[in-house]
Amino acid sequence: MQKIIGLILVVFPFSLCAQSNITFEPPKRTIAPVQFAVIGDLTGGERAGVYQGAVNALSLLQPDFILSVGDLIEGGTEELSTMNSEWETFATITQSNDIPFYPVVGNHDISNIAMREWWESSIGPRYYHFRHKDMLFLMLDSEDFIAERFSEIKVLRNEAVNLYKTEGEDAFMATEYAQLKERKYGKLSDEQIKYFLKALDNNKDVNWVFVLMHKPLWSDDSSGFTAIELALQNFSYTVLNGHEHTYYYEERKGQDYIQLGTTGGAFTPSDRGFHMDHIMWISVSEGEPTIINLKLDSLVDKYGEPLLDLNESK
Repeated sequence: MQKIIGLILVVFPFSLCAQSNITFEPPKRTIAPVQFAVIGDLTGGERAGVYQGAVNALSLLQPDFILSVGDLIEGGTEELSTMNSEWETFATITQSNDIPFYPVVGNHDISNIAMREWWESSIGPRYYHFRHKDMLFLMLDSEDFIAERFSEIKVLRNEAVNLYKTEGEDAFMATEYAQLKERKYGKLSDEQIKYFLKALDNNKDVNWVFVLMHKPLWSDDSSGFTAIELALQNFSYTVLNGHEHTYYYEERKGQDYIQLGTTGGAFTPSDRGFHMDHIMWISVSEGEPTIINLKLDSLVDKYGEPLLDLNESK
């Protein structure tokens, strides 16, 4: 009997380890996953220091690249000097970590025709796509209004913004501009739709498609996004947007549709989601991407110091 008990005592611990991921062997060599970050709106009532804190965190995290969902400058101007100055401030902070950054335009980046022309001549294309390994990235412009309508929206926007500054949020929400579908959901031109349909058709072999936009085009059937969404049914994909300054998740057509919170923008009221400053971290190796959100007010460096004190940024 004693021999049997002794045998059980020897074998039992090893059987426990054999059935778990606890090991004492060197890790196996693996192919490194692609890891990238996505930032939310940093303007629209930007709180000083928040975006700088995010950039500091990204310098430590070292993603392969960084994506945005728009609203990188405050905008709302037709003064070229103001556009250049605001962009220089943003770019100076952004380039401090030397990590490739892919912008998406938001309604603050392109608030009118003058800003649209400035963006295209000084910054880059308003919409574009790129491929990295077996992933396709579609970077949409949700402010793609025809010129006449854009001019009308600019007038309504300027009136509403002035009311907001003088009379507050309630007065703003009562304006015609606040009720516009274009303000909430945006619009795609036929030209842009054709561009992305062609991009999808030319990249049928990708394993995953990431679709980034500022406004939630997918929430309005008249935005033009339906045609792209129809083409996406042949792919596995993830949709990311910003604009509302709240984090919101929805499963739609069996895929993830995620609205990012802020990375410095004001905590403005919204009908859905919740407020937080964060960085979205996406890792892709094989199969479905894994996504986690890193709240900026919870990040601490190796010295035990917080990377961002949100109390100081209010």
